[in-house]
Amino acid sequence: MATTILLRENELTKNTLLGGNIDIDLYIPCIADAQRTRLEEILGETLYNKICLDFENDDLEGDYLTLYEGYIVPFIIAAAAVEYLLIGAYKVNNNGIFKAQPDNSIAIDKTEVDYLVNNMRLKSEMYRDRMFRWLARFHLPEYVSSSTNIVNPIRSNLICGKWWLDRPY
Repeated sequence: MATTILLRENELTKNTLLGGNIDIDLYIPCIADAQRTRLEEILGETLYNKICLDFENDDLEGDYLTLYEGYIVPFIIAAAAVEYLLIGAYKVNNNGIFKAQPDNSIAIDKTEVDYLVNNMRLKSEMYRDRMFRWLARFHLPEYVSSSTNIVNPIRSNLICGKWWLDRPY
């Protein structure tokens, strides 16, 4: 299935520190990556595809609309902002890879960028955890782990040293 962008136009720039004058072509891949690499892993392929199809058809309703508006949108906004903050300063074209710096501006150092990324990552993890709790309370039929799913829903993991400790919801 082609990736459906689950945010409305400018929803990312209106709800984050990302400026509204950023070319949409620069952050759409970040939204798509956040959806494919994070959201689909949370929802599982079946529920993810249902949400995408219903969104495309403007047919989200009931618990699916609640899930979308209350949990998916805030999560994608935060996760896509993380993706953009990691790569937004860099440009790749025929001349190679470079870092653009507009006139009358001062480039920030990596530790400041890392601070912004970490802050937004913590927000995305908070929204992810809220989504897990909501999914555990409201039993959507598409939210099941089955052998027919290519991507099964994951459960949150705690990282302790080099060990992964499953934390089911």
